[in-house]
Amino acid sequence: MAISYEDIINSDLGDLETAAKSWETMGKRFGTLGGHYRDHVRAAVDADSWQGKAAHKFGQWGRKTAEEYDQAKGEAHGVAALLRLAHATLTARKKAVEAVRDDAQDEGLDVDSRGRCTMNLEKVEAKKGKKVADEYREDKQARAMAEENWNKAIKKAVRETQEADAALKEIFMADPKEPERGLPNGFNGAIGDEAVKKSAKRAAETYKDIRDGKNPSPEELREAGILARGLDDDPVFSRTLINSIGGPEGLIKTHNRLDDLAYADDTDRKKTFLSLDKGLAVNLASATKEPNTAFYKEFQAKMRDVGLKKYDMKLVAQDPGDAPGPGPVRGYQSLVSLMQRGDDDYGKQFLTDTADSIRVAEDEDQNGDPDVWDLQGNFDGKKYAHFANDPYDGILDVMSRQPDVATEYLDPGEPGEKGKNDNLAYLLNDRDWKTVDGGPVSPDGSDPDQETSHSRQGLAHALEAAATGEQPQDIKEPARLDATHTKAEARVMNRAIEFLDPGQGGGAIHLNLQEPMANALADYAPDTHRSLYSADNVRDDPSVSGSEGDAQLSASPEKLIRVMRGASESPDAYSKIYDAERAQIQQGIAKLPDGLTPEHEDVIDQMRRAGAGMGAMEAIKEDIVGDEANDELDKIQWKAKIKYHVIGGLVTPVGGGRGDPLQRFVDTWAWEDANEESAAVRKALNEENTDLWLSSDFQIRNMVNRWATSSGHSEDDPSVTNLTAREAMGQRNEARRDASQYLK
Repeated sequence: MAISYEDIINSDLGDLETAAKSWETMGKRFGTLGGHYRDHVRAAVDADSWQGKAAHKFGQWGRKTAEEYDQAKGEAHGVAALLRLAHATLTARKKAVEAVRDDAQDEGLDVDSRGRCTMNLEKVEAKKGKKVADEYREDKQARAMAEENWNKAIKKAVRETQEADAALKEIFMADPKEPERGLPNGFNGAIGDEAVKKSAKRAAETYKDIRDGKNPSPEELREAGILARGLDDDPVFSRTLINSIGGPEGLIKTHNRLDDLAYADDTDRKKTFLSLDKGLAVNLASATKEPNTAFYKEFQAKMRDVGLKKYDMKLVAQDPGDAPGPGPVRGYQSLVSLMQRGDDDYGKQFLTDTADSIRVAEDEDQNGDPDVWDLQGNFDGKKYAHFANDPYDGILDVMSRQPDVATEYLDPGEPGEKGKNDNLAYLLNDRDWKTVDGGPVSPDGSDPDQETSHSRQGLAHALEAAATGEQPQDIKEPARLDATHTKAEARVMNRAIEFLDPGQGGGAIHLNLQEPMANALADYAPDTHRSLYSADNVRDDPSVSGSEGDAQLSASPEKLIRVMRGASESPDAYSKIYDAERAQIQQGIAKLPDGLTPEHEDVIDQMRRAGAGMGAMEAIKEDIVGDEANDELDKIQWKAKIKYHVIGGLVTPVGGGRGDPLQRFVDTWAWEDANEESAAVRKALNEENTDLWLSSDFQIRNMVNRWATSSGHSEDDPSVTNLTAREAMGQRNEARRDASQYLK
């Protein structure tokens, strides 16, 4: 019996998707079992210890059994693919029926449970106006004709769904060809492939029409989009789709055309075209997931040529006085723009191979051209954010979404280790980041090219992800408490500090590196807190210490403080580093056992460490505020922002980190009850009080006194006074003096 309108509208297709996932899981298990069989059963009997006819016969059956496991895996994946095809196809048809129904309702018609349309004149008047409603009231024939037209439209959508359902039945009932391997009448690994390939080719026809400047119908666009997204995790579908639209070059041309339509030619349907483009991106990820395939190798080989070819794109075909351009874009610029539109699911090899190919194209030491990506005009602003004018920076941004890939790509390896890469050194020390073409080199040899305002943002995100093992974090989010790092992550961070150190008397690091670097520094707060205390005698060493899962930095205090100062040009970055240091102080004090006296060596050690941390942070603050190169207005604004963060942090309970919930270290600092005092604190945000509260002197005195009173000691006790003045303040003075010397 054919499915009805009511069946379609009320259908829940989620079961199809669930069943597909179950079959996919079954396929993976067959693969695992097949691997175990080869590794353990066949390996044992294939040994020379068993000879003779029985061994020979078992060898034949063993080979068939191994093949049958492969066929079982293939059949399970094939059934899963057929179920995904059914889900994608029927979802597309259901949406088409719903779209016609919704359009009819938007015209003022009531649609009943059987799909019959009846004009509701009150709704028509509300939606179309009284004049239109009155015309229908007077002309019953016109009203009947309108109702019938909508009835026909719904019937057509239902009929197309019925036809799609019948076609799926034919696919499911078809006898697939027998496999050449495995057992007779056994599992069949070829099931599903042909149906999936046909669906891919059907979707590809729509994509090719778009590429070639044709105008597919809304129905064709809808179906192509749903097929592309519904089957995007099937590599057979994805590879067939990409091959059918012309491989890498067809992919680039199709993406460029979709971008033109979304942002220039047909902006009313922008969401549709961007959705289709995202479909290409997720299929690209699926198709390239496995690097040991003929498809992958051919794609990369062709892409190395296509990536440097120039293609027209309206985004850069405008007057350079008004917008970027003119000039064709390179294939890699389009490829990375497409990849940025996808999900966070690209294969590690694909990301690193693409990044390597882009570097080869631009790196002079590898016979590349540093100006290969240069275009006229600037690509700053949201209007151009979707275009990767710098594809190397763009691919690093994509990579940052998968921190383990970023870590491996930027890991410089242990000193003297062979085979490790120099990507981090190239990006931080050697690369030409000027991608805005300023014309020929001047007679004096100076380069007239410029950087865009978003230059190095991808690098910054990748660096943060690589060093922390976490996706990039918003600067206003609290840092993790007691974060641990692998040796590779710590090596990235260690070398980044080395490369970013501006040297004696240096100032800011690149604007777009400041906040991501502050996030990374905050994640390493246990290590930086230790480095700021001179008694720990941290040595400058390119290697790292600790275990594989809990590695520590070995950057010298001098380099560390200069990089902390360089990042702290951003007040949000300074506040993030400050908060993280304050967290470590709180952690250390909180771990002191009850009943200790102010003279106890553990108490003295913690207060010295606290003094050192506060002294170093104060030296950084003083260097920024006292920098003659900084505008006075900038200094005022900088101080105003850190007041909000630092003092606000003392009175605002904040969740964050891992482990026991902590307030933002209020109890350590000054106030008995943050909620009661917060109004008074905020009311008193004036220059005199905030300068006092921001000073390390105020912070340390309140910190020591707070510990003393909570431990049963009077603030006036000579031992407490000595703990404050001699130990904590003395270490503060030493750390501030040393840090100031490093910054001169």
